[in-house]
Amino acid sequence: MSFRFSQLAISIALTATLSAPAAAQGFGAVYTLSNDAAGNDVDVSLRLPSGRLVPFRSYSTGGDGTGGGLGSQGALAASRNGRTLVVVNPGSDEITLFRSYFSVLLFRTSTVSSGGDQPTSVALRGNLVYALNAGSDDVTGFKIRRGRLQPIQGATYPLSQSGAGGAQVAFSPDGKWLDATERATNTITVWEVNRDGTLGAVQNNASAGNTPFGFLFRRDGLLVVSEAEGGAPNASVASTYRIQPNGQLMTISGAAATNQSAACWIAIPRNGRFAYTTNTASGTISGFGIDQAGQLTLLDPSGVSGDVGTGSMPLDFDFDRSGSLLYVLDAGGDEIATFRRNRDGSLRKLNTTVSLPDGAAGLIAR
Repeated sequence: MSFRFSQLAISIALTATLSAPAAAQGFGAVYTLSNDAAGNDVDVSLRLPSGRLVPFRSYSTGGDGTGGGLGSQGALAASRNGRTLVVVNPGSDEITLFRSYFSVLLFRTSTVSSGGDQPTSVALRGNLVYALNAGSDDVTGFKIRRGRLQPIQGATYPLSQSGAGGAQVAFSPDGKWLDATERATNTITVWEVNRDGTLGAVQNNASAGNTPFGFLFRRDGLLVVSEAEGGAPNASVASTYRIQPNGQLMTISGAAATNQSAACWIAIPRNGRFAYTTNTASGTISGFGIDQAGQLTLLDPSGVSGDVGTGSMPLDFDFDRSGSLLYVLDAGGDEIATFRRNRDGSLRKLNTTVSLPDGAAGLIAR
């Protein structure tokens, strides 16, 4: 089903999102990027309490995509209250700011230069935004003022070296640190964030496994990173770290095996007891239990907590607000697949999908 206006979808969405009782029942939205080289869009699906998605509408970013995979996590970033959405336009070297109403109604407020070449990941915290420019190996900072993006003068900072292969940028939960993963250098770069939004001291940390890619922070600051080991068959791992006061990373659980291939994206449900990787080359999802200290334990010895299906290529994924529904961008089938998480962390695939345009990138569930 395409992302065009549907009278049925509009009726369901507005009824659901504009009433408080309906919101309490678990309605929400899932966002992806079309990444179309002829005009990038945010594609919005209404999320029903059952987990089913209903295509709602596409919103132009005012910029362009690349038409192909981005090799990044975090192509979209939303504020904690869900009212602000920032996305990348890697084909036109821009980022776009949207104001969100009732999860499914987006209003574009500004599209500006990313400050570098080919932005593929973006971080958002409060009114502070940083874009990772994978093509120019740097990050650039912005402030949101009066609903518009404004660059912070002089706030462009290099990754550890040229050709670093930047994969993601994100803020720590307390906002004190900005992190970026570098696939080509096996480095996790950590900057201190100054009060004015500029970046201070930087630490270039060696990752425990090779090819660090996607990452997420648990609420207590534990950093969980997928490490794809160069895509070697059944060799991918995941690691956990804690940021020390000087920006160095202390490894907590180093290179825990997934027994799967090309683990690239990370998702953590709200309770923080589990972490998952999508294994793009295996078509599977690996789940780990996380103890209070941050140690990882594979939930299934095979490394398969969920099977996306034959011919699948699972990329970005995210849990809904309850942490019970997991939405997966499957580039092999050009669709969003849906899983339900059981109490023990295992995943059950639901018989519901939404079609996506070829080349779609990034996913956020709200």
